[in-house]
Amino acid sequence: MIAQGVRIGGDGQAANRRIHSLANLLREQDRQDSAQRRLRLALGDETRRAEQDEPVSAARWQELSAQLDSFASLTAAAQPDDVPPEITGTLAQARLAAMNFVGAGHGLIDTAQHDRARIQDRMPAFVAALKDLEAARTRTRELLNRTIGQAVDDNVVFADESVSKFILGAVLACLLLLLVALWLHIRVIAPIVAIAGRLRNFDPATIACADVPCLDRQDELGDLARGLFEYQKAVEDRQAAQRRIDYLAYHDVLTGLPNRLQFERRLQAELAGGQSEDWQAAVFAIDLDEFKEINDLHGHPGGDVALKHVGALLQQCAGADDLVARVGGDEFAIIQAPAPQPQGARALLAHLASAMAEGERAAIPFKVSIGVAVAAPGQTPDDVYKAADVALYRAKSDGRNRARFYDAGLQEEVRLGRVLARDLEHAAANGELFVAYQPIATVAKQIVGYEALLRWHHPTLGMISPTQFIPVAEASGAINQIGLWMADQALAAAARWSPELTLSLNLSPIQFREAGLGIDLLKLAERHGMPGSRLNFEVTESATLLGKNRNMVLDVLRHLQGAGAAIAMDDFGTGHSSLSDLRDFGFDMLKIDRTFVASMLEDRSSALIVQAIIGLGHSLGKAIVAEGVETEAQLSRLREWNCDRIQGYLIGRPMPDTVTVPARVASC
Repeated sequence: MIAQGVRIGGDGQAANRRIHSLANLLREQDRQDSAQRRLRLALGDETRRAEQDEPVSAARWQELSAQLDSFASLTAAAQPDDVPPEITGTLAQARLAAMNFVGAGHGLIDTAQHDRARIQDRMPAFVAALKDLEAARTRTRELLNRTIGQAVDDNVVFADESVSKFILGAVLACLLLLLVALWLHIRVIAPIVAIAGRLRNFDPATIACADVPCLDRQDELGDLARGLFEYQKAVEDRQAAQRRIDYLAYHDVLTGLPNRLQFERRLQAELAGGQSEDWQAAVFAIDLDEFKEINDLHGHPGGDVALKHVGALLQQCAGADDLVARVGGDEFAIIQAPAPQPQGARALLAHLASAMAEGERAAIPFKVSIGVAVAAPGQTPDDVYKAADVALYRAKSDGRNRARFYDAGLQEEVRLGRVLARDLEHAAANGELFVAYQPIATVAKQIVGYEALLRWHHPTLGMISPTQFIPVAEASGAINQIGLWMADQALAAAARWSPELTLSLNLSPIQFREAGLGIDLLKLAERHGMPGSRLNFEVTESATLLGKNRNMVLDVLRHLQGAGAAIAMDDFGTGHSSLSDLRDFGFDMLKIDRTFVASMLEDRSSALIVQAIIGLGHSLGKAIVAEGVETEAQLSRLREWNCDRIQGYLIGRPMPDTVTVPARVASC
């Protein structure tokens, strides 16, 4: 019996050691899971900051990289020798998934440091690696739980058989065996059965960190109980994180509003449900006006405050069944649930107008422009949102801080725009486009050159204003071909002029997207025998604000200047150019916008602006041209202020070149 007891004790200790070893593995998995969760949250926070253009130090990125390497070392730690083969394979898969997660994390850090615009492109690979790692850890835990449960069950069976043998082996030892069995039941069997039962009934969907027996024991059963408790807590934390991930997938982090994805799904559902003639949904497209100026004045934290304030006001105005979403940086949208229209949309718009008036008086004041479109039966979500966006664009074009409905008038404008875009493709080939020339003179009224201006005589619509068809050409990309055609026509005409007269050509900002623009223009000039010294190229201030294409613009202008051509900034004073633009772009000439010239005799501010531009230009060694000069009084004042050149109806209106323009075009 002593030998049997020794053997039983040895077997029991071996079983307990095996359970202890498995419990240690379970705790190690929990430690790795905690490290992974902290690392994932840190990476998410910093990449989100980088994606929103918030500064993140290089030291912080190095710290995150070091944490990734530490996590890799933690997961690569050696495992005990007595681990079952099936668990060894599962642990190997988990280590491989951890290495993939570390690699994806390093890739995401590298992208956030060097190419923030591709963070969203890199994020799916990182999330996929994260999900693979969590899945591998889940499989490992489940296998450990099953193995521990089986070990516990085997130990229970072994204990029961041992008790029976002791009872059968000696009647005299019955009492002793009974006491031993009672002790085992209280101290070992009952806790093991309770823990095994907890493991058997484990359900991640309903798990809660309830009381686990034996947590206060300092033996193997205590370790196993604490491992089970920690595992339950880890699963609960992981589920909370998953709920957070699911929330973020459909909500904007800053405002807490639904994001574009949820907006699109809701709009799809509203329109899929069918629209009656009496009850229709409406979409409101809402933009903050001059949001860049808010950020420049108050910083990005101030911009965030304004965005939150707008979101809160929109929610206050919307109905219980409406959806308010933030669909972009400073873009919001509202889906008004089906209601009698247009009365419902107008009522909501009135609420919005009252609420936005409060925004103008806020600590960080803001204004918004709103476009409204009522969904018609059969319209797609994209159609409705585009209609609201067109109305929003019109509200901004009309001066901002106002609302516009997508009505029949706007529909006609959109239709006309499509007609113009279609007909413009063949306008030059059909002889509908022609060039008019407006003289440029000194303040002594001596003509020194002409500005070439594009005109379009539509076969059915008559003369189309450049302000109407030039934006269409720029939006469609046809401006590149039309611009070179116009340059060719103007150069051919200028070649017949007196040699001392110059030719001024306007260049659209869109044309600068073609790297060979300067080469193409100079080739045309060479073909017509026009030296570069007779050429002036005019660009608007928007051409200096092309972001990543800024260097391309500089290269083209310098190439033209290298051939002897002069570069003029057109409509100076109406845009956002800075003194650094005048320095970097090396303009030879500044053209004062006609709006200042028209009001300078009556408006002191306009007069001071004109004088300031003339003084600034002369101090920088640049010639000054005043546009829109129509009266002798204006000319006299400009002569008094030492303006160099003038352009306007006082000198001459734009007139076609009679050699190249069809006879049917009477005037411009």
